[in-house]
Amino acid sequence: MPPDFIRSLSGTIARLVRDRSGAAATIVVIALPALIGMSALGVETGVWFAIKLQNQSSADSAAVSAAYEVIAGKTNLTGELTAAADEAARRNGYKGSLPVVAAPYSDGIVTNGIAVTLKQPQGALLAAMFLPGVTIANTAVAAIEVLNNPCILALGANSTDVEIAASAQLDMPNCSVAANSISSTAIELRSSTSAIAAATLVTAGEISLQGIPINPAAPPPQFALSSPAMIGAPSVADRYAGTLTHAFLISGMPAAPICVSKIAGLITIYAGSCAIPGKSLTDPQILLSANTRISGSWRITSGQTVDLSPGTYWVTGNLTLQSSAVLKCSACDNTKGAGVTIILTAQTSRIGAMSVASNATLTLNAPNSGPFAGLAIIQDSNGLPPGTTYTSSRSTIGGAPGAILNGLVYFPNSSMTFHGAPSATGPQCLLLVVKTVDIDAASRLEARGCAGAGLGNLPAIDTVAVAE
Repeated sequence: MPPDFIRSLSGTIARLVRDRSGAAATIVVIALPALIGMSALGVETGVWFAIKLQNQSSADSAAVSAAYEVIAGKTNLTGELTAAADEAARRNGYKGSLPVVAAPYSDGIVTNGIAVTLKQPQGALLAAMFLPGVTIANTAVAAIEVLNNPCILALGANSTDVEIAASAQLDMPNCSVAANSISSTAIELRSSTSAIAAATLVTAGEISLQGIPINPAAPPPQFALSSPAMIGAPSVADRYAGTLTHAFLISGMPAAPICVSKIAGLITIYAGSCAIPGKSLTDPQILLSANTRISGSWRITSGQTVDLSPGTYWVTGNLTLQSSAVLKCSACDNTKGAGVTIILTAQTSRIGAMSVASNATLTLNAPNSGPFAGLAIIQDSNGLPPGTTYTSSRSTIGGAPGAILNGLVYFPNSSMTFHGAPSATGPQCLLLVVKTVDIDAASRLEARGCAGAGLGNLPAIDTVAVAE
């Protein structure tokens, strides 16, 4: 209420009080409650405005908290998002009803966000004669934006998720490492001779050098990072878990007929769209055709060369490359998108692992189209039949000088020892989604070419900001 008005009204009332006529006294009696009520309304309005300012901070905190729940892969609106928003709001002094959460939320400003509305009923005290009460409403919108795409997503909860061996260099300057472990050694360089070059490192735990946590704001020289590392960060969701299901991965897998072969020169050529026991693939030089199921474990022995035609191959046991064994795809062309997908899936409720010896040769690229576009080597992991287990909890992919793989290597329930690099030609894309990984020799990973390689819905390190 303007001060001049109050002074004028007060002066008028004073004059009326001094007036000895009965009419003036009557006017005072009539006007005084209104003046008191209006003054009280002005005071109480100020109180309500202060509560609204306080609750806006609560709404901002609630929206940010709910957004981080989404980043962590939580989607239950009532049990997870609303609960997180309510807890954050009340920590900041909110005393109203349960927050209303809208997720996902978009408008003309925000394309991917979370909106939280707080409503706090507030009764009137001094101003009750004019207004019984008000509802103080506040809305905040938190935008979720992609900060970076990781080339390594390690899903282990409390282990060393990513470890780089002594004298090993991990080169991935255009992408990041994400580790969901809460361990103090979630990402670790094992030795002072270990090194990493990356866009950034993000972990729910900490980053260490030789077992000692580093200061992310001032990392040792072994860490060459484009952006400061983040520790204590939210978990990064496995975006493939909902699509790379058992039912999806075995679609099209042939159970019969038995593959037939012919000899052409020194090469044994097998027909495709068929099944063959892995133990029968013993010829020195083999050419397999597309859409073949290798039943049971398959061992490519020392000195043996297996050439895969572009297409999909299912292995229902372990896949092993012994020293000096070769597994390649001569007809594959990463520039044109012709490639191979290998899927390790179940037979008799056991899913196989992969083992590549240090002197073996592994050279494959994924196709850039079709149902398995962008998928290089996949271990069946999601929506498995009850009772399904793994033949081993660890796989090894390497070789000499290292595996050449283009596409997604997906072992979310297994640990892996790895070294390799993406294709030298065409769009470069090499992503690892694993439980844990040990980089045991010089390796290079890349995400910038994944769209051209057919791999979409990349894992993402998201960031949250209050937008509205």
